Amino acid sequence: MTDPVNDARSTNDLFRVALRFEGDAAWDAVAALHWRGTEEVLERSIVLIRSSDAKERARAADILGQLGIPDRTFPDQCFDTLLRLLSDNDPHVTSAAIMGLQHLDRDRAAPFVLPYADHADTKVRYAVAVALGGVETQPAISALLTLSDDRDDEVRDWATFGLGQLSEENSDEIRDALANNLSDRDADVRYEAAIGLGLRRDNRAVKFVIDMLCSDPEDLYAREAAAILLGVKDTERTSSGDIVQALKALRP
Repeated sequence: MTDPVNDARSTNDLFRVALRFEGDAAWDAVAALHWRGTEEVLERSIVLIRSSDAKERARAADILGQLGIPDRTFPDQCFDTLLRLLSDNDPHVTSAAIMGLQHLDRDRAAPFVLPYADHADTKVRYAVAVALGGVETQPAISALLTLSDDRDDEVRDWATFGLGQLSEENSDEIRDALANNLSDRDADVRYEAAIGLGLRRDNRAVKFVIDMLCSDPEDLYAREAAAILLGVKDTERTSSGDIVQALKALRP
């Protein structure tokens, strides 16, 4: 991977690679443009959003969403430009715009992103699930609850992660949704559900946290969930075997 901070390529070359290639080569160029963060990069990206090529419009969103690293440059211009892409007729562009907006300011973006939670395209719903994680408003929580039961595995995974780990809300509705996902067909969704319940001291997570620790005794998230379930500060100096035995005592 090319170091984006010290990438010596010209801005023209970086745009050429970002637009013509896929995979790591393209994303290396995009990352370098993020770090460059100049007015020239901004202006060229704004021109690209008017392109007839959906790939170019989506790539402009990729660039604008993180323009200026580590400190964002032109954040208001980037945000306003990305808003214009939300209604694009290509789902790749819409999903890229949503991802860009949440990189800039997910709380500010949330009201604009929410209408896309029931979009027909999986990529768009996935972007919404990512964007709403950690947004502590009732509309955002409600959307994540719906997305946690989405037909797509990755959408459910990110929505469950958003509810379980990124949110501090602790309602019956959230706990029940997490408990429901303990039996999900996808292992990642089950993992996120168990961690989310464990962080809320819900004993429905006990069996699953035990299974996680038996599978990986050093799983930091499982250990954190176990510590909260047990009401202790941490489990850093406790063997996984002792943690498991203590957890078994909690089983209803």
